[in-house]
Amino acid sequence: MTSSVQHIDNEEKTTVDTLITILARLRARSFSLMFEYSNRSIDAIPIADALLDEGYDPNGLSNDLWTQLTNTYVKRAQLSQFLRPAGGSFSRVTILRGFTPRTPLTWDDVAERFQHLTFLDELVRWTLPLYEMLIDLKVKGKSPTPSDRNTASRKQKNLKQLLLARDGQFSVVGGVMEDTGPLPIPAPPNGRATLHAAHIIPFSASNRSTLRVMLSKFAGQEMETVLTGQSINDPSNALLLDALTHEAFDKFKFGLECQDGHYFLRILVQRGDLPLQFSQHFEGDELFFGQGPERVALPSALLCNIRLAVGRVLSASGAAETIDKILEDEDDFNCGNLEGYYGLRVGASYLERELRALQGLDELAIDRQDGIIYSDSDEDLPVTTHAICT
Repeated sequence: MTSSVQHIDNEEKTTVDTLITILARLRARSFSLMFEYSNRSIDAIPIADALLDEGYDPNGLSNDLWTQLTNTYVKRAQLSQFLRPAGGSFSRVTILRGFTPRTPLTWDDVAERFQHLTFLDELVRWTLPLYEMLIDLKVKGKSPTPSDRNTASRKQKNLKQLLLARDGQFSVVGGVMEDTGPLPIPAPPNGRATLHAAHIIPFSASNRSTLRVMLSKFAGQEMETVLTGQSINDPSNALLLDALTHEAFDKFKFGLECQDGHYFLRILVQRGDLPLQFSQHFEGDELFFGQGPERVALPSALLCNIRLAVGRVLSASGAAETIDKILEDEDDFNCGNLEGYYGLRVGASYLERELRALQGLDELAIDRQDGIIYSDSDEDLPVTTHAICT
């Protein structure tokens, strides 16, 4: 029986499964890899694990992380002490390659040795900009101002009219009726309200090149043209929602999955955390857009699925609650309600993120060769590791 268990724990794994296995077992060992952000200690392990397990393009992300972990001879030499690549030399192994633990090690042994690598700060370097992407996506996207109209020229009012023409007078999610016009008889079961044009990918992405770069990495494809100019305010990037459902959408409490032209509701929190409008909805319900009087672009399958993947990463990593607290602190900082050291720490993280957005380039070096984006910065990161063996 022992040999059977050992054989199973020695099986060959792809790059993505290798990294997910190692990260998951590090979490099971209560190992943490902490970095400071906005005066809070953030563990990179569950975030990296969720990005690889729930991300939109886990193979691309794992290959990107693997490239960062194997970009020097010293790093490859350390990894080769406990990992054996299948069918090739130990170098920048592609996603098509597999790995096995070196005999007589198991995958649990591999995870134990991984936590002693001297370059684990590279995992933080890889995780941090993607974590900031999650923060930026949770910031409620502002509507276009007059100065923004060169970036996104379609006005919010016009976008709403297009969505009403596409979906009719009722929101597809929530079933609330637009409150313009006479009250119908019988009254709509979910009531009437002023419906909002809610962006699938926030409008702020049109102004933040660093956010678009990280979304491109997350999606495994170029997102620049999809999220700039008039594209950001295109009906394909918007839903018609009432205020409470819009708020739940902004907080990634639910998402939409598009498969073969069909849309399905995916609930990401407990039902008690959803607005009352969801009483008519259940997990996996099919949703029908385009029932209005005019042919208008349906929600983009790509954007819906990317946003859903972001929501699943936030949920699986446990980052959603921490990010909400960070954003609350940043709001307090902007209002002048934080003082002293705490305010300075919050302000530093916030202003650095804003500065990178204004500069249009991350301070991390971005290498676009072969479609790979990774950091080659040598700047030290404040990283702390903790292990509790039980």
